[in-house]
Amino acid sequence: MKRRVPLLQMGGLERGRNLLIAALLYWQLNNTAFAQSSSSLNQFIDPLKSGLNLIMVFGFIAGCVMVMGGFLNAKRDENWKMTVIYGIGVAGAVALMKALFSLFSSPATSSVQGF
Repeated sequence: MKRRVPLLQMGGLERGRNLLIAALLYWQLNNTAFAQSSSSLNQFIDPLKSGLNLIMVFGFIAGCVMVMGGFLNAKRDENWKMTVIYGIGVAGAVALMKALFSLFSSPATSSVQGF
């Protein structure tokens, strides 16, 4: 079993390294972050809008592909109706999200600009 060396018997280099690590941790944890800044809130919101727009576009495309795939597999797949219903639900989520945006925030055309 490895024995631990007491702090008083440590070498100067090890003690200096530990002190430096402790000072850096103290400085990092005590670095203050202010809630208000001089930049506008749009600088934070605009990338979120772009990401949501991208997710909604891919969701709409995936829903359409599910609907078309369900109809194309109607002869081979016994659960094709459920695939079509799921695809309609996925593609219909875009319309629902745009409606919720227009109700609770600014108009949906300014929030999500892809559709």
